[in-house]
Amino acid sequence: MKTLQHFDSAQQNFRKALTEIIFREQALQQRLMYLREIAPNVYLSAGVLRNLVWSILHEQSDDVVHSEIDVIFFDPHENSPYISHEIERKLIQKFPENTWDVVNQAYVHTWYTLENGQPILPYSSLYDALATWPETATAIAVRLLDNNELEIITPFGLKDLFELKLRWNDRLVSHDVFMQRVRSKRFLQRWSQLQLIDE
Repeated sequence: MKTLQHFDSAQQNFRKALTEIIFREQALQQRLMYLREIAPNVYLSAGVLRNLVWSILHEQSDDVVHSEIDVIFFDPHENSPYISHEIERKLIQKFPENTWDVVNQAYVHTWYTLENGQPILPYSSLYDALATWPETATAIAVRLLDNNELEIITPFGLKDLFELKLRWNDRLVSHDVFMQRVRSKRFLQRWSQLQLIDE
């Protein structure tokens, strides 16, 4: 088990630290390998990565095998949800213990609305989509490449994730919605060393 002090010495090398964490977690590596097999341009993202890192930094165990896993990709040419549904079907068949949520970020604007009911603008890329997610530490996506290296997309970098900072991203959701998420997900109760950055 890696300790918080271990990662304190790697302030400028968070990508290497994240890669090490992911490759040490066999269940996560298995899921990345299977995703590469069935849909190589698809990424694991969000809570499964954030929770794993925060749990390790708190010297806690994290149950990847039974967690909810967000899978994202960006395909503006998908004319129907068939691709998303087919990926999700295969993931459920292979790893039924997980709850899978597969979303083509190119079409989020067709169903997601703001608090006032207004639609959002289409995203221009996966990076653009991640840059709207409610917490900076959650805006992470990874996929396993053919050379067995990880591609990591992080619009806000990994500093907040590894420095245990729970920071609101104001691009899409209001502060009230952010705080609702903080309470409903029990971030501060589950990981006591988190710092709520209220700017």
